[in-house]
Amino acid sequence: MDVKVDHRPAGTAKELVHAALLNAPFGETVSIKETIAAVRELGPELSESDCQLTKLIMLEAIFLGRFVAFDIHE
Repeated sequence: MDVKVDHRPAGTAKELVHAALLNAPFGETVSIKETIAAVRELGPELSESDCQLTKLIMLEAIFLGRFVAFDIHE
């Protein structure tokens, strides 16, 4: 999956994760690694750790009907 970055104003970590995941079609598998990179680009000031972002990505992906590839250590 190719995560596209929407260059809108920064928000909370949850808002940024949600925005990044909206680019993936329903039922698509999203990469934790790519999504974290996109979120960090959208919100470089975020203080959340990668583990915290992984949890947010997992919860938002389930909410939005996406699957998750846990590829952070690849």
